[in-house]
Amino acid sequence: MKKIFGLILSALVLGVFSSTAALAQADNGSGEGKKVVHVSFYKLPPGRQDEWLALYKKVHLRIMQWEKEQGQIESETIYKRAVHHLSPDWDIAIVTVSPAPGNKRKPDLTRTQLIHKLYPDLDQYARDERARWALTLGHWDEQWVEVDLEKNPSLYYPDPL
Repeated sequence: MKKIFGLILSALVLGVFSSTAALAQADNGSGEGKKVVHVSFYKLPPGRQDEWLALYKKVHLRIMQWEKEQGQIESETIYKRAVHHLSPDWDIAIVTVSPAPGNKRKPDLTRTQLIHKLYPDLDQYARDERARWALTLGHWDEQWVEVDLEKNPSLYYPDPL
């Protein structure tokens, strides 16, 4: 019992230190004024990818199209893997490019107002979103900003003033 407790405690301590190290590089302000690339990864059940994609098109894509019309995003592209890889394990990646934060105009509606406008049957909207997320085995997001190696060839120094 003591050995098991010791192993669990060791794993927890290592997990805390490794996650702290992974987050050790703070945001240094580089990339300010640059477009933002947001990537969402989805792991789906085998053979159910088309079902997930149909629900995405039915519900979420309409919201993203509105955001594009409002200038909140510039583009959204859906990708699938070209070949099989073991890791990281995902089926669909959605890449969204947004203007630099200071270059976005205020949208005409809030997200809540938009959902009410696009989906008068909120119960159906909730069922469709619930079904899409029930098919999602794993999901994570990443957000990227461009590194301008000519202006500042460093990941540690902030951009020059």
